Amino acid sequence: MIPLLRTEMIKAARRTRTYVIALGLIVLPAVIVFALNSRGDHGPGRERGDGLFRLAQQSGLLVPAAVLSIMSGFLLVVIAGMFAGDSVASDAGWGNLRYLLMRPVPRGRLLIAKAIVAGTLIWACTLLVALTALVGGAIVFGTNAVTVPSAIGGGVAGFHLDASVLLLRLALATGYVAFGFTALLALGTFFSTLTDTAAGAIGATIGVYIVSEILDGISQIGRIRYGFPTHYLSAWEPMFTENRLPTDMLVGVAVQIAYLAVFGTAAVIWFRRKDLRS
Repeated sequence: MIPLLRTEMIKAARRTRTYVIALGLIVLPAVIVFALNSRGDHGPGRERGDGLFRLAQQSGLLVPAAVLSIMSGFLLVVIAGMFAGDSVASDAGWGNLRYLLMRPVPRGRLLIAKAIVAGTLIWACTLLVALTALVGGAIVFGTNAVTVPSAIGGGVAGFHLDASVLLLRLALATGYVAFGFTALLALGTFFSTLTDTAAGAIGATIGVYIVSEILDGISQIGRIRYGFPTHYLSAWEPMFTENRLPTDMLVGVAVQIAYLAVFGTAAVIWFRRKDLRS
């Protein structure tokens, strides 16, 4: 399994697309830090940014949280959907899938290896965003403790977060955001086994998340929304704005695991029975 993982990882890492994505995930957080610094302090009576972006000007330790809050809603979804949907369909589209399976490797093991590589790249992208924002934020705004006023804390009393607490919560938030794409990974891998066109699998994966996000905003749907893969994506934000560890994060992890179990199993079953024509 390890040689297979190494081969698939090297193949994925050497693609030009991977370098372009990595460069973009370094440049964009840097641009956001520059914009925050240029914006300056407008004072209490003028227009202000949203929650985390307001706090980010107090300490560079909060810049990664602010950047993740905006990038995890769309850009990281697109990138994660690209890695997941491309995992099998790209080889099928290039006509390489048959040659890959000529090796003495079971289909299920090959699929799991490709999914692990895609998941690793998704985690790497999320960590790259957080680290770039952290370095840029620390350089520009320093690594100060933060005092959160009640106006940002959703009506709760103001509170203080020191640097060590901020770093711990930032690590937890980054891990939660990365793990929040587990359902997307399972869906993308499943769609990737259904088609020989990578664009179709990627489009279907991203489309499911867009539809989920739209439906999640309709409160009339009721409790059905709690099962959507995007419902708990931002459950980590109260750690910084309300000084609490939300129980919704645990529910969000459970929802992601459920999607992984269902669609991951479906992907393996389908791929094992698939008639390969490419």
